[in-house]
Amino acid sequence: MTSETDLATAVATELVKQVPIKEVYRDGLSPAVQETGSALTDFVKTIRLALAPLQFTAALQDRYVRFLDRSVRQIPEDRRILPAPQIVGPILEAIKYEPEDTLISDMYNEVLSRAFDRDRAEDAHPAYAPLIKQLSVDEAIILKIIYENYLHDDHYKFQFTDDYEPKTNRFSNRKVELDELPLNDLRSPKNVAIYMEHLDKLGLAAVLQFKNAEAIFNAGAQSGLRTYARYQLTAFGLEFMKAATR
Repeated sequence: MTSETDLATAVATELVKQVPIKEVYRDGLSPAVQETGSALTDFVKTIRLALAPLQFTAALQDRYVRFLDRSVRQIPEDRRILPAPQIVGPILEAIKYEPEDTLISDMYNEVLSRAFDRDRAEDAHPAYAPLIKQLSVDEAIILKIIYENYLHDDHYKFQFTDDYEPKTNRFSNRKVELDELPLNDLRSPKNVAIYMEHLDKLGLAAVLQFKNAEAIFNAGAQSGLRTYARYQLTAFGLEFMKAATR
């Protein structure tokens, strides 16, 4: 078991690396802060004291305290451990620029909570924080939608046709016949194709064919092709969402 003072000091040490600090504190937390902090048992009070030397606004300090306290309070005291610096550092850096009460903020919070938890620390992969940082809000929503549907043992279908030109042996003029992905919560639903391409490049999700395509015939000759696909998380994307979702 790691004391709350140790947790606060370790986290504050990472913050020292991430933000400018006063000259007197360039070598980390001052002995006075460490000594005074060691007498405290409440994490919030301890982290506030540890953050006192850092040069940022009171609003940002409050933001860090609320974020860190939320991550730690989910974990029983006997399971709390010091988080790996390669996980907590990038998260603390990223959270400075992320508004509160967003899905992306929640994802950071869940990954950090696992890093604090002895029983779940192995789920907090160092690659997760940099991946979250690359997500738009809509992409985070899409991942959540796909993941929640997966938990119900289902997938959103995506069905389309392409015209076939025998002379050039080429397919063109794609027409979407079915797209089950819910779009109501997206800010820019017209950008779903772009979002999915980005999620595919990140290795998190893709639109994948799940059964053989069917040839479309007209007057006895093939005139097109119908493809059956669905929105899916990759194996890595599934582990990512397990770690980033409560």
